[in-house]
Amino acid sequence: MIIRMPATASIGPSSTTIQRPLNNLTRSVLGGVAGALSGGPPSTFPPYDEPLGLGWSAEASQLSMDASRILSLEGRLGEFEDPFAGSYTMEAMTDEIEAEAWEEFEKIQTMGGAVAAIEQGYMQREVSRSAYEHQKKINNGEVLVVGVNCFTGDNELEVETTRLVPHPYDPVKRERAEGKQKRSLKKVKKNRDNEKVKKLLKQLDKKTRNTEENLVKHLIKCAKAYVSIQEVADVFRDVFGEYEAPSIL
Repeated sequence: MIIRMPATASIGPSSTTIQRPLNNLTRSVLGGVAGALSGGPPSTFPPYDEPLGLGWSAEASQLSMDASRILSLEGRLGEFEDPFAGSYTMEAMTDEIEAEAWEEFEKIQTMGGAVAAIEQGYMQREVSRSAYEHQKKINNGEVLVVGVNCFTGDNELEVETTRLVPHPYDPVKRERAEGKQKRSLKKVKKNRDNEKVKKLLKQLDKKTRNTEENLVKHLIKCAKAYVSIQEVADVFRDVFGEYEAPSIL
């Protein structure tokens, strides 16, 4: 699935597959070509191991970057800002996408805007509906995905990575780093001016309750006084509460 983005196009992570993961490189190259031909950079995203949860291995990242370089330097894509300008097919497709986008925009506006649409569960329902419809089309063969619902016979090879890539975040090192960070935070809280911190947090609470107040300058003061993100977030939680997604049933 090629998705349209501001000024360019790309292949989304939802288009990658666990089956035959190396095929995802071809998909990202297709997205890079689409990006270049639609006036943007030839970004070959995402890396092929995106659906494997491998944390973007060095091999996958290298292949992704080199694919972009090949499209730019060897394929010379991107030399022209709009190579499809005047093409009836592309202009017609652009008009179709634009019309659908405006229709959706107007629908959300009639609900009272994006926030109101979220509160009414519209956004969540539409995301779920879209995912369901796409998966249904894959299941019934309307949308063909190589290695998933087509070309899966006995004569097809299961294209896999040649070796398992270790997770980049070693659990022992991560635990050690977490302990180090906690000790550092404890030391900062002990040595900072805690009376000043209390004063700043009290002022933050007051300013937060004023909807006309710009909090940026005060948050900078808080940062300079070593007020932690947790302490700032606690103030915001006290004032605004915590978001709970509305039921979409």
